[in-house]
Amino acid sequence: MSLARERSIEPAALAEAVAVLRPRLLSPEVAYGERLKALGSLSDALLADGGAALGSPGDIGLPALTGFLRSENLEQLIAREVAHPAALEEFASTGGRKHLRLLPRGVVCHWIAGNVPLLGVFSWALSALVGNLNVVRLSGTQADHLSPLLECLKELSDAGRAIAEETLVVRFEREDEEMHAAMSRLADLRVIWGGREAVEAVRDLPRSWDAEDLILGPRISLAVVDPALAGDRVLSRLVTDIVYFDQQACSSPQQVYVKGAPGEADFEAFVSRFAQEFERQACAIPRHPLDFGETYQIQRDRVRVLFADGSLEHDDGTQWTVAVLSRPRLDIHGVNRFIQLVPFSRLEELHSFIPENAQTVVTLLGPDETAQLAEDAARRGVCRFPRPGEGNSFELPWDGIPFISRLCRWVVRTEPRQRPDEGSA
Repeated sequence: MSLARERSIEPAALAEAVAVLRPRLLSPEVAYGERLKALGSLSDALLADGGAALGSPGDIGLPALTGFLRSENLEQLIAREVAHPAALEEFASTGGRKHLRLLPRGVVCHWIAGNVPLLGVFSWALSALVGNLNVVRLSGTQADHLSPLLECLKELSDAGRAIAEETLVVRFEREDEEMHAAMSRLADLRVIWGGREAVEAVRDLPRSWDAEDLILGPRISLAVVDPALAGDRVLSRLVTDIVYFDQQACSSPQQVYVKGAPGEADFEAFVSRFAQEFERQACAIPRHPLDFGETYQIQRDRVRVLFADGSLEHDDGTQWTVAVLSRPRLDIHGVNRFIQLVPFSRLEELHSFIPENAQTVVTLLGPDETAQLAEDAARRGVCRFPRPGEGNSFELPWDGIPFISRLCRWVVRTEPRQRPDEGSA
């Protein structure tokens, strides 16, 4: 159900809409297996029409969305966290006399980040999959990608219609404190995507005493590469991880650490090949138009590279920039296809360069070095170590958070003894 077109939605209207839906949590119309099939059917439908139902499929990342919604992918994500998936539909034996049941958390309210709205669609889909009611908030300027998905979904099956009806899409401005507070009070779980200021603003809202928060806050990512392993196909995948979302995604690398040293043949060859592939993809993959502030930032950061005795490869405008520096510059903004390449000789050199809010390290190393880097960097806060081409693939856990576990209530039941003469119940 979309209330997103209603610019002046009132708190009472939202509360009433949620109240109408809450009884479904006590008498669900659709079981987990049917929800799984419905979301898989949505993936198939979007692929069949090239995402035409979305209006502008390129804006949201159609390949990533359809791949995520595949039934096989969703089942794998569930299995990664839930040892007994049958517990999503009934009390399932976990051994001995214990049985486990996973029930919906209740009303899940999503605050969607403006930079990569696709991630908010992922959290909605997982929440809907396990049977929650969902309220998804958009800002006044955000494109509404979810309502077209819901319209498509409800035409596919009865289960799809039920999921669509259990989702409220609302739109109100950042400054509308009354609506933010009203939405927060309705939540059994708040899913908060965004930068630090946005996250803290939602966390400070009034809420039910037992409501929980699932926070997906400001993160940055990087890549670590051995040029000896960077064949053409792998190099292309690495560049795609950087270029596709203009580095707006928290999982998009902002620096690439390259094994070797400037002047060495392998290092220089890698830089040349990387810049050529970066230029090719920057021209081939559509992007948002840069405003004056973004253009000025790119020009200023290029000057900073030169003042730091770095070298530059870039186009005649501001569409892409490859900077080679002896060490990363924190005052350079790693967005809008501006990437820093930094040499290293030993993995230990990278420890001081890993920020506290690092999320992803796209890794192209041999097995031993991959294991060493992952162990050391994970202790410094890194959550993911995908291979090139997988950097922006949403997976669980994400930001170190097991989503399914947080989206469910875990209920345990002890079976009565089979023979009364064995003792008490």
